[in-house]
Amino acid sequence: MSNNEVTTDVAFTAQPSIDEIASEVALIVKRRIDAKDILKLLLVVFLEVEEAAHLLRVEVKTIRAWVSQDRIPYRKANGRVIFMLAELLAWTLPENDKHTRHRLAASTQVKIASSRLAATWERKR
Repeated sequence: MSNNEVTTDVAFTAQPSIDEIASEVALIVKRRIDAKDILKLLLVVFLEVEEAAHLLRVEVKTIRAWVSQDRIPYRKANGRVIFMLAELLAWTLPENDKHTRHRLAASTQVKIASSRLAATWERKR
């Protein structure tokens, strides 16, 4: 070997993907939180129009019509319509709900913020 050649025994490994990192973080979090904490996380999930339509089992055009008629709770972010999962679930409840005490806590009581949870349910599996 000449003096100009350099050898290394260091193996270069590819950096983990975002999915691998997310999976590892999910495992750590799963060991540290309980079911009530997970429910709180679910309350701050934001959905896109298509996801809201899927959740409510209606057509996308129905969701868009409800938004234009201001019949459904929604928000706008960067010019796009989005929905909070907790608000949609609350919106589906009857006005005289006899089972209120059994329902999930209001989203206003949740202190955690997240734009999405579990990459939209693991990209619909």
